[in-house]
Amino acid sequence: MREFELLGRLIAENSRLPAGVTLPPGDDMAAIALAGGGELLVAADSAIEGRHAPRGCDPYLIGRKAVLRNLSDVAAMGNARPLATLACVTLPAGLDENRAWRLLCGLRETAERWGAPLVGGDTASYHAAGSALPIVASVTILALRRDPKRPLATRSAARAGDGVFVTGVIGGAWDPRTGLGRHLDFTPRLDVAHALCDTLGDRLGAMIDVSDGLGRDLGHIATASEVSIALELGRIPVPPGIAPIDALGHGEDYELAFTASGEVPAEIAGVTVTRIGTVAAGSSAVIVREGNRSFDAIRMGFEHDGASGGVAP
Repeated sequence: MREFELLGRLIAENSRLPAGVTLPPGDDMAAIALAGGGELLVAADSAIEGRHAPRGCDPYLIGRKAVLRNLSDVAAMGNARPLATLACVTLPAGLDENRAWRLLCGLRETAERWGAPLVGGDTASYHAAGSALPIVASVTILALRRDPKRPLATRSAARAGDGVFVTGVIGGAWDPRTGLGRHLDFTPRLDVAHALCDTLGDRLGAMIDVSDGLGRDLGHIATASEVSIALELGRIPVPPGIAPIDALGHGEDYELAFTASGEVPAEIAGVTVTRIGTVAAGSSAVIVREGNRSFDAIRMGFEHDGASGGVAP
């Protein structure tokens, strides 16, 4: 299975959806019109032991990350605020009750902290002979527009001539040897997203959270907006010990990448903002320049197919 080819087939069927789906599959969240007016925003994501968190770790970390990943999607919409969460957990048969409880505490306490209380879900157990089965936590998050009069920062809103920006630093979020790192307890950029909306207004274009890798995630914007993105490799902000070219595909950063016209402050809500490139007319591409050479980074990042430019822990 190639994840994005499968999703592409799903997105190609968007025309079959009813008119009440105002933002269909293909963005960080979907939007559904409410009968009384307004929209309900919805997203879902999972955290799997051994994939998104190390095997044998405190299950609290798995539950916490499952919620944080969804909150990062809310941030990527710019003008959105979390409302509530639901969780479905799948547990290996015979799992110690204390470990199961730690998972639920991670889900509940994280959701409450971010104003999206856990309001329901489901639990199930499973078993299979001869294999070590992982804990799986799948979360659905509900959100609303923060300001009903302002648009969402969808992936299709990039315009030729916009600057391309990222928050924080990119790369090194996890150690491939241990699976540990800041990806296990990061701060979803909700405050930054809201401040960007308030500061930039209509100048804010497209936005996405950097989860699969900067190259691949900017590729989603380029494809949805039908533009080309030109990056300067040396401008990508990286932590000590990380090469910018590696940061392109590493993933799990949960920073925001966005496009905007005009000037953008170098710091928003206490987080640094760096211009790393420009949106140009052209076909879907993420052209990275380093000196006299250039390459397309649109596929640099993680994909659930076993053949990735960067792999999740």
